[in-house]
Amino acid sequence: MERTNDAVFSQVDLRGFSYPLEPYLRKQEWQLERLEGKLAQVQKQLLCAQDSRRGLHLQFEGQARQMLQWTRARLDPHMHQRGLAYLADVRQRIETQDQEIQSLHAQKASLHEEFVAQQRTIDGLQEHRSIALQEYAQEVTRVQAAEADRDWIGRIPLRARQRPTSGEVAP
Repeated sequence: MERTNDAVFSQVDLRGFSYPLEPYLRKQEWQLERLEGKLAQVQKQLLCAQDSRRGLHLQFEGQARQMLQWTRARLDPHMHQRGLAYLADVRQRIETQDQEIQSLHAQKASLHEEFVAQQRTIDGLQEHRSIALQEYAQEVTRVQAAEADRDWIGRIPLRARQRPTSGEVAP
C-alpha cells in the first residue's frame, strides 16, 4: 500500500495541497513540546529531591552511629539530648522530602498522561492529513487523466485526416 502511495505522490504536484487543520496541528505540536519541557523539568526536580533525600538519610545514619559511639564512650545527657533533637529534625526533613517526592511522582504521572493524550491527538491529526493528502493526489490524478482523455479524443479528427488512405503512400 505504501509503495502505491509513493508512486502516486511522485507523479503528482503536491504544491497545491492545503490542509485546513494545519494551524491546529501545529498548535497541538507546540503544546506537546511544552508538555515535554514540563515533564523534563519535573523529572529533574524528582531526581534532585531523591538525591537530597539520600543525602538526608546518610546524614541521619551517620549521626545515629556517632551518637551510639558517644553514648558508649561516655554518657553526656546534654550532648545526647542535642543529638536526639538533631536526629528528630533530620527525620522530619526526610519525611518532608518523602512527601515532596510523592507529590512529584504524582505530578509526573499526570503530565505523562497528558503527554500521551496529546501525542494521540497529534497522531490522529497526522493520519487525517495523510488521508487528505492521498485523496488530493488521487483527485489530481483523476483530473489529469480526464484532461488527457479529452485531449486524446479532441485529436481523433486530426489523426484521421493525417492517416494515409489505402491507395496513398505515407510520407
